[in-house]
Amino acid sequence: MVTKPATELVIVGGTPALDLANTFDGPRDAPITGDFLRDYDELVAWAVHAGVIDAAVAARLAGGGGGGARAARVFARVADVRAAIDAAFRAIANGGRPPDAALAAILTAEADALAHGRLARVAGGFELTWDGAEPERVLWPLAHDAGELLRHGPLERIKVCVECRWMFLDASRNHSRRWCSMNECGGRLKMQRYRARRATAGR
Repeated sequence: MVTKPATELVIVGGTPALDLANTFDGPRDAPITGDFLRDYDELVAWAVHAGVIDAAVAARLAGGGGGGARAARVFARVADVRAAIDAAFRAIANGGRPPDAALAAILTAEADALAHGRLARVAGGFELTWDGAEPERVLWPLAHDAGELLRHGPLERIKVCVECRWMFLDASRNHSRRWCSMNECGGRLKMQRYRARRATAGR
């Protein structure tokens, strides 16, 4: 069940790979119950919203980059990589070992991304980027980000919200962040506690 458009999601992950995993919906400690991504075009729109690609790239990819059937296959591929990212980093956030199958899926997707990338000169060095309008263009930076996060972390800062299933990098100074967003779960939980205190005080 889709509860809202993917382009209305609050971007809270702190890194594109976790934001991709956060396009799943559902309770914190229960199976996935919803999906905010319905098709390839919505994936592209979400990627602009999340800062994964820019509007110029999205325009080239509109309508599946000129290949409807290929775009559908890419969308299915993204779904598989997203499931692997969710499984791997959720295990890490909970202090466990990522499933080997999830790690292998991320590695394979990143290898494909690296094979199609190029190094562009930027201030202070080079960055990996991609050209063209292949439908896979939207997946490549996501797969590369997942691989970079696995290798370089900071894995100890990956957390799951205490209220929902969304994950995030805790960039707070004392590593005390507990919610995906104060505007989402944080505010809701604080309001619940406030009402509970009011109810107790009124007895």
